[in-house]
Amino acid sequence: YKNCLAALIENALTEAECKELLRIAEASTIDPLAPSASPKWDRAMINMGGGRQALAVEERNCGRVILDTPEIADKLLARLRPFLRDLDMERLEDRRFVTGPGGNQKVFRLTRLNERLRFLKYVGGEYFRPHWDGMYKTPDGRERSYFTLHFYLNADGQQDWKELVRANTAEKRGAKVENPDADGKLLGGATSFLLPFVKEEEERHVRIFPKVGSVLVFQQRDLLHGGDSVFRGTKYTLRTDVMYEQE
Repeated sequence: YKNCLAALIENALTEAECKELLRIAEASTIDPLAPSASPKWDRAMINMGGGRQALAVEERNCGRVILDTPEIADKLLARLRPFLRDLDMERLEDRRFVTGPGGNQKVFRLTRLNERLRFLKYVGGEYFRPHWDGMYKTPDGRERSYFTLHFYLNADGQQDWKELVRANTAEKRGAKVENPDADGKLLGGATSFLLPFVKEEEERHVRIFPKVGSVLVFQQRDLLHGGDSVFRGTKYTLRTDVMYEQE
């Protein structure tokens, strides 16, 4: 992971704030004419390039709610800005390991968070297989993303390692993942960073276990990562991008 930036910001949000974000997301899916209806989580898709998306459950299997809200995005940035400043993320000067070769001798200034907030729900064996996040560029070409933000909206942090190893081993042997207690204590669902093209990569994982109110920030370039299978409970996260403009 040399020259790669990733950091975990703990207690960035309160548990009450996380619940309110989740409530807003679910409320956005309910028809005002049917207020008693249950929230609707669509199946998350993967980007195919050129603005196209496709459903590919063998790679990504989870629920998703997309909410476009500049107001909430601005409030989240205001909360995080002191931490992003400490991480030297407000101004990227000649940071080719983050921007790629095209960023040589260029300066990019943090402008905002992407207003497209993607709420994700993982339950009953759902996952997001290892992948690299793509850079998002605005239609006018002025802004682009270089970092991903993951807000963890529930869960307690560290998990029973022996229980988790047993569940992972059973899954690798082809056992069907059952989830009899969707409201139980979360087991699985870590965000794992991996080294590509390395044998025995299991021993080289860096796992971030979901903890309510924590925020994971990491560069989109060169960081292979995935969302581990959820074996018990439900995992809720919010994902968005940190946007930049060239000075």
